[in-house]
Amino acid sequence: MKRAMLVALGTGAIITSAAGITIGGGGAIRGAGAEHSPFERARIEQAARADQRERVETRYLAARARCDDVVGVKRDDCLISAHARRGLALLEIQAPYAR
Repeated sequence: MKRAMLVALGTGAIITSAAGITIGGGGAIRGAGAEHSPFERARIEQAARADQRERVETRYLAARARCDDVVGVKRDDCLISAHARRGLALLEIQAPYAR
């Protein structure tokens, strides 16, 4: 189980890094004065939001994996804390998009 979590977290980190390079590198290819179409701008925004959610999920899974080392009430408290941090992070990244 621990190996599977480690592989999942590593894979998520690599995919997230690759997505960040792709998103960041796209602006350099275009000219400095190039404008994005509304469709392309929406796609870029959605990709950025998905990247944020993926980073939150990766941190959440890492926190849950750390909870495997403890038992009993401490494990329950660890899981509750990890879940609360995930919820808070999701609320924080949602705030700029609220209208």
